[in-house]
Amino acid sequence: DIECYYESFNSVCEVTMLNSRSQWINEWQPVMRHLRDFEDKSNKESNYAIFIAPALHRDTINTFWTSVKYEYEERKQKIVPLTITQLIEILEIVKYIKQNNFNFTHIKFKELLDNIVDIQWISNSWDWANQIPQKINNWKKLLLSNS
Repeated sequence: DIECYYESFNSVCEVTMLNSRSQWINEWQPVMRHLRDFEDKSNKESNYAIFIAPALHRDTINTFWTSVKYEYEERKQKIVPLTITQLIEILEIVKYIKQNNFNFTHIKFKELLDNIVDIQWISNSWDWANQIPQKINNWKKLLLSNS
């Protein structure tokens, strides 16, 4: 696990190599619990768990969606499930921005995280998982158009 502290938000990164149903069995509760404990200790209003896996099992996505949409221990959470491929894409975008001396701050990264966890209009976990690649792509287009 990696804990990240930024000026305007904090995050904890959870990584697994599991991608079968064992991903859900072994990861869902610890990720949500770790984020809750992290939130309780944090001095920031916005705290995220970034969950990274080779592939995202449907049971894992469904459980995280419930935590983001409704609650875990009486409060909504901000869990961002990403595949390793999606993480690489995000890092390549940031690398390109930095190599070309474009302005990039933690606020721009937070905008992506907020967009991914904004699921108020998404009716199910499957749609949420399917929209994450498009949200990353839209974020990339916005960054490049503003650079």
